Amino acid sequence: MKEKGGERLMMTPSEVSTRLKIQPSTLRKYSALLEQEGIQFKRTHKNARLYTDSEYIAIESIIATVHSGKKSLEDAVIEASRQLKKGVSVAPHERDSDDIAAATLDEVKQLKNQIQQQEERQKERDMMFVEILEKMQKKIDQMEARQKQLLAPLPEDSELEALESSSQEPENEPETVAPKKDTRGLWARIWNK
Repeated sequence: MKEKGGERLMMTPSEVSTRLKIQPSTLRKYSALLEQEGIQFKRTHKNARLYTDSEYIAIESIIATVHSGKKSLEDAVIEASRQLKKGVSVAPHERDSDDIAAATLDEVKQLKNQIQQQEERQKERDMMFVEILEKMQKKIDQMEARQKQLLAPLPEDSELEALESSSQEPENEPETVAPKKDTRGLWARIWNK
């Protein structure tokens, strides 16, 4: 940057590209994009651009934004040109500790909510699992009871004979009466006479 009698002059493209550690062609590209957004650079008699501190900071901001991956080149240029038009110095935005703390707090809250939701889902799954296990245990108990019945010792022969003899004893049933034989002739039976 050249100074003339305590007065600050503009930076040349080579000074800006050296300070920003970029190629002069990259500086020309960024400058052309800013010009498309309405930013007018002062020029030398040979039509080379000259850069003010604000314009230097705007280009530095574009580089930082693009390298951070938060915005595209076009969006970074639009933002920087708006700031230049407002006359605001557009130093690269660095997050202060309050921004970092707020972002961290938001992330912690989100993680806490996610953990609570996962715990609720896990409790629901556990309850379903317990219900299924209880049902299975009931079925197992029923099956074991049936198995015990099937595997119970058979009654001995004397007990079987007693059961059979009790089933052979006639029960008190009413005796059936045999119907009377009809001795009438065929036509008498037909004509019911």
